[in-house]
Amino acid sequence: MILLLLTAAAYFYFHWQYFTLVKKLKEQPCRRIWLVFLGFVINYLFFILCSVLEFPLVLNWFLFAFLLFGETLLYDNGDKRCALFSTLLGILYGLSTTIICRSIVAIVLSQPLQNFDNHTSSAVNEKGIPVLLGFLLAGVILQFMKRTAIVERIRLILRHPKQQSFLLEMMGGLFFYLFINLLLYSTPLNDLLLKLWSLKSCLFCIIGFYIAARYTKRVCELGDYREKNWQMEQELEKRRIEEEQLRQQASLDVLTGLQNRQAADETLASMTQQQTGFTLCFLDLDGLKNVNDRYGHEEGDRYIITVAEQIHRACRSGSDWVFRYGGDEFLVLFVGLPADRAVQRAEVINESLRSLDGFAYPLSVSYGVIQSTQVPDWRELVQWADRAMYEQKRQKHAVRE
Repeated sequence: MILLLLTAAAYFYFHWQYFTLVKKLKEQPCRRIWLVFLGFVINYLFFILCSVLEFPLVLNWFLFAFLLFGETLLYDNGDKRCALFSTLLGILYGLSTTIICRSIVAIVLSQPLQNFDNHTSSAVNEKGIPVLLGFLLAGVILQFMKRTAIVERIRLILRHPKQQSFLLEMMGGLFFYLFINLLLYSTPLNDLLLKLWSLKSCLFCIIGFYIAARYTKRVCELGDYREKNWQMEQELEKRRIEEEQLRQQASLDVLTGLQNRQAADETLASMTQQQTGFTLCFLDLDGLKNVNDRYGHEEGDRYIITVAEQIHRACRSGSDWVFRYGGDEFLVLFVGLPADRAVQRAEVINESLRSLDGFAYPLSVSYGVIQSTQVPDWRELVQWADRAMYEQKRQKHAVRE
């Protein structure tokens, strides 16, 4: 009777450590003690029933595995993966330690393994003490596994279903390997080799699980690193796009949608450095100040927008560059176009402006044209075209006067 109570206490210790570990793995806020106690009572009554009915050890542990899985599934609120992992973990350690203890006691007492099976009616049956020691040892192992570092490693595996499936397959294989070794307890032979083989099988399962779990953990870590690298690449790409958008916004003129002076200077510097041939055309609106003074700045903005549209139409898509260089100044880079052809396009712009209806004032631009080969420095190119534009504007004023 004392041995029965001690075995019950040993199993309760194992049972308590098992569900405490399950709680930590699931990060549950409460232990649900009532369910733990109920499971202990059911399980221990099940063990007593198996002993009374003298079930074979294979059937005994197989049925216990299903019972423990059902209880763990209920405790985990239906999480099948976590419940299956926890059940296999508990069975592997619980069964391994009891087999180890049975084998060691069988060696020490020099008795056949058959004397440690479930035939409790036999006068020579000695399974009580090794079962007691086995549950105690399994409880100690599970208590050790509750350490934060170990729990975090297991949680890492549980967060990766694909890798967890591999580990579950390995655990399932070890589970059935242990079951096969339970067949040794049906032999009446008092053979030391069989007992050592039984010990070896249990150690093989424990070490095998450790190696498989460690390998799975490393694979999960590598998967996390790849995921983090991918996320970092996505974040960097997102930032690059945002920076490019900000750069483009910073280089765009809000009123016309054309690129601004900063973009013009950068493009001129780049094309000059690469020795790309182009013709620079500097354009300035005629009479914008008078339009602003007489009709208001909204009408002046309409003037600027209209000119920008006509300049854009006169340019070749994908070849020429158009910039709003200042308040009423525009810069056009006609790539690969000689100066005389650029002048023709500037005249086309003026003709299209003069043909527009709906304006109470004349629309026109003055311009200066210079080819990139004439001056080596891009700043001087702009200055030269600017002076040419103002000379044309001065001549227009002289003709009006």
